[in-house]
Amino acid sequence: MPTGPPTEQEIWKISRRTIDIIQNHIGADNVCLFGSAAAALWADINRVPNDIDIVITIDLYEVIYDPEEIKETIVAVDDRYYLQPSKRPEAEYQILYCRLPGWATGRRCVKVDILIPPTLHLPEILSNRIILIDDIPVMPLFDLLVMKLQGWRDHINSSRPDFRAKLPNDVFDVRALLDRAVAERIWYPKEKRRHTREFMERATRLALGFIPRHGGRAKFLTLGFQI
Repeated sequence: MPTGPPTEQEIWKISRRTIDIIQNHIGADNVCLFGSAAAALWADINRVPNDIDIVITIDLYEVIYDPEEIKETIVAVDDRYYLQPSKRPEAEYQILYCRLPGWATGRRCVKVDILIPPTLHLPEILSNRIILIDDIPVMPLFDLLVMKLQGWRDHINSSRPDFRAKLPNDVFDVRALLDRAVAERIWYPKEKRRHTREFMERATRLALGFIPRHGGRAKFLTLGFQI
């Protein structure tokens, strides 16, 4: 029986299971994986993600749920999931976890975050833009690159040691996604057709902040960034 942190296969299995519950029991179609787990599917990243991040876009024809209702539904559908209060005293949300094999002896579990745009400046992503990789709906590559750049920016500006400890992985992930974006011929002007001006301008600012510290200007130019 596995011990220790989640394995890669466990991350993918729980990602599929969680998205399946959201689609079939909540009725949300615009659901995809993002964060480090999505980056590991898109790019050459040989690091097992620690948790799972899922974004749900609510369109005009769907019931509007908040993340706490979605978490409660997931727990009600599958008893392998459970909720715990946040350790932050001021927080008004609970943390969703999924038990893993070995839970009885080692308390093995993985955290699952549920987010709805515009939280964290996430873009809205409809089902016809979501990419299927290994049978998992995944955030489009350009969107993921921008969100990873934003994560890097937030961590470098933070005074929290745990956030700053994530910076080496942030840089590695951005570089890996940038390489994949070049290989996939992602084109900034084309992305402007489906994103807000605010999102695209933020993408440019984030790239301009990343380049002086970690390079990559030629690759951003190849993608059509005006920098």
